[in-house]
Amino acid sequence: MDIKKIIEEKCNINIDSIKLIGKGYDSKAYIVNNEYVFKIKFSANKKKGYEKEKVIYDFLNKKLNTSIKIPNIEYSFISEEVSILGYKEIKGTFLTPEIYFTLSKENQELLKQDIAIFLRQMHDLDYSEISSYTIDNKQNVLEEYQLLRDTLYDSLTDTEKKYVEEFMQRLHSTTIFDGKKCLCHNDFSCNHLLLNDDNRLCGVIDFGDSGIIDEYCDFIYLLEDSEEEIGRVFGEDILRLYGSIDIEKAKEYQDAVEQYYPIETIVYGIKNNRPDFIEKGRKEIYIRTHKNEKLRK
Repeated sequence: MDIKKIIEEKCNINIDSIKLIGKGYDSKAYIVNNEYVFKIKFSANKKKGYEKEKVIYDFLNKKLNTSIKIPNIEYSFISEEVSILGYKEIKGTFLTPEIYFTLSKENQELLKQDIAIFLRQMHDLDYSEISSYTIDNKQNVLEEYQLLRDTLYDSLTDTEKKYVEEFMQRLHSTTIFDGKKCLCHNDFSCNHLLLNDDNRLCGVIDFGDSGIIDEYCDFIYLLEDSEEEIGRVFGEDILRLYGSIDIEKAKEYQDAVEQYYPIETIVYGIKNNRPDFIEKGRKEIYIRTHKNEKLRK
């Protein structure tokens, strides 16, 4: 497939150079002419294209009063077969734990303030004109659970069924979905945050999962302890700087999302006919269950 030709024809741009810089499950990103980032996605379903992402970028560039740059779409083509977005590359260095922990305490504090201010400004926007892009996480989980029941559930082991049912009990008893709804990035992780030469936040990219959703969603990765993220203390500090939010519920939300991850992986495999994802999710349940058993001993 000649990606260069497709982008040239659909977006009316002459391409002198093109280089693959990243890819996801169903999309790829290229740097074009050493200046523009082009994202391309092939899908038979227009709803899975870039229409929502473009609308939200346009909304944010119009409404958000900040020096932090987000993609400003200059080229776009959206159809049922292919979706393309093109924007000038935002220069900067992606935030990593390694970078963060080499900063002075003062610069760490400034960066946390940058992040908290950006999130507060975005979350406080009047989102009424883009309210059609609302995401109901709880309802989505209920629908995915029903899909699991209708397909793979009977073939799960007793341990796997117990894991699923314990999560569903938690879902029905928690109040974490009753809080503020706002426009969220919904994938607010280190690899989407860009720093300038002074290690201040200068850009936020990849709003592909964004929408009107639970406020707590943008703190999930900030609170995550993993090799890719900075850690729970980092997220708690940002929550305190952000203000007017229930920190304990934000932490509970992150924990619930983490608990749901193996189930979500299995369901993704069912939806996309990917046995490898089904196996990955089941293996994760096995690992977690046996780890918990060891901790109880």
